[in-house]
Amino acid sequence: MKNLKPVVFALILLLSFSCSVTKNQKKGTVLPERFNYETEFTTAKTVMIIPSKINGVSKNFYFDTGAQYSMIQRDSLIGKTEYATGASKRVMKVGTEFIASFKIGTIDFRNTIAMNGDMEGLKEQIPNFGGIIGQPIINKANWLIDYPNKKLQISNETLVDETFETIKIKREDGSPYTYISINGIEYKVVIDFGSSSEFNLPKESKLAKQLLQLYDFDDNERERYTLGGLQTIQEKVGIVPLIKLGNIAFENVSTTINVSSQPRIGIGFFKDCEIYIDNIGNSYKIKK
Repeated sequence: MKNLKPVVFALILLLSFSCSVTKNQKKGTVLPERFNYETEFTTAKTVMIIPSKINGVSKNFYFDTGAQYSMIQRDSLIGKTEYATGASKRVMKVGTEFIASFKIGTIDFRNTIAMNGDMEGLKEQIPNFGGIIGQPIINKANWLIDYPNKKLQISNETLVDETFETIKIKREDGSPYTYISINGIEYKVVIDFGSSSEFNLPKESKLAKQLLQLYDFDDNERERYTLGGLQTIQEKVGIVPLIKLGNIAFENVSTTINVSSQPRIGIGFFKDCEIYIDNIGNSYKIKK
């Protein structure tokens, strides 16, 4: 894999079709009726890369809980065209399609909706890149992510016990939101596993301005991939000493403040955790 150090990923796909986002996300089925599959994953920066098959062709896919739709890498658009907005507020023209078969191991997600487009800047970073796994696939299974050991279990059965801390989730257009606590005050964030950041804030947000006054932040320039390609951004980087998620304390959290659509905790926030995406109980469960 190519050297990814200068690049940080920030993807969240927002799109409006003629009917509701959540209605579109529910389309499709899964075979077999009962399933349980274990595999390993790799990472690009901290973001999960999952080997999959799209219509029988093996590709590597980027796992993104913040993506309202999956996205297929295509050099030219197919299907009805729409406009999608990324995490940095950039807009990209995309096509729309239904994926006849998307397989992860023995699990076959049938006829799920997706966008398509040429993800220049990202496709060069991930060998044999196929696209992005978004909510139309994610919401049809339970996902147990052992992040430290890079192991993944996918099932429609319950996979964890009471040793996991339950984090309440609020769904907005299918995307998972929760609340974190900083200095005793709660803040709403999207759980965005398509972001390699630990904690990211829009620079114009009230919380960003407060943190800049409370803690030391440095200026930084880097390349970031978001929908529409690579871009060079200016940002502030620093450490927040303590963030709580439910009853779990996360210490010395790397924090970035830049042009961003909304506050988010990325997969890097959970780098020391097992994470369970419970789509039966509509919650996330975590064990450190």
